[in-house]
Amino acid sequence: MNDPTRSRFLRIAGAMVAIGTLAAFAWFGLDLLRAAAASETRHGLQQPEQRGGRVVAVVDGAVVAESELQPFLNAGLDKAIAIDRAINKAVAANSADRLYSQQSRNVMQSAKNDILANLYISQRSTELRNAVTEADIKAFYQSRVKDEDFTAFRLKFFVSVDAREAQAVFDGLGRGDRDALARLAYVRKDADHLLGAADVPYGLGPAVKKLKAGERLQPVVVREGVLVLYVEDVKANPKPELDKVQAEIKELIVSERFNADLKARRAAARIELRG
Repeated sequence: MNDPTRSRFLRIAGAMVAIGTLAAFAWFGLDLLRAAAASETRHGLQQPEQRGGRVVAVVDGAVVAESELQPFLNAGLDKAIAIDRAINKAVAANSADRLYSQQSRNVMQSAKNDILANLYISQRSTELRNAVTEADIKAFYQSRVKDEDFTAFRLKFFVSVDAREAQAVFDGLGRGDRDALARLAYVRKDADHLLGAADVPYGLGPAVKKLKAGERLQPVVVREGVLVLYVEDVKANPKPELDKVQAEIKELIVSERFNADLKARRAAARIELRG
């Protein structure tokens, strides 16, 4: 499958997933970079040997694991200086515990939430991925992947901040007026100007799919003004063969099942919103 077709499949099939894995991230409010930083929090959520590496220092009872040196070593410091910097970090962390105990507990809870949420996403996704069968993939392909989803459109557009001007172009197109046609530009600028419904700007793909060559979309208000879309040509394309897209289908099934699992767990959870 060529890259444009593969990309189109991913966008089309992805739209079928009601709420994807990214939505799960949004539910959690996850910031993966913050979670990574939180995993280096001085007190950690695991024993040093579990975090990776031996103990290289102990500061007022709090251990410094060898794995904590890696950011400093990656920055080009030698090991002795890296240990010294890690000790400084431990002193600062211990001081935060003593001086700002409530904030410290809040920070640790936030770090715990990030780390364990990432664990759930990783482990549960792996379990669900391993549970997907060839029959599941085939059923998805037969019922959810349609030829019409791969139809390509050669679209032209006109946009104006003046609604009357846009309406005049729309009306002119309906009459086959050459001056109106001359005011249009291609939506896609490449050689064949073709794009799939999933690529139509402003989410107008579903409306465009109902149009035939020579038809136009009713004027619609967008950020730039009032938009008129005109279908110059329509090209039917068959859906790709199953063996070309089965890996993508598998990931979409995993995403759906992960979302359903998370949604059920959220429904069962006791949630209290506080000011």
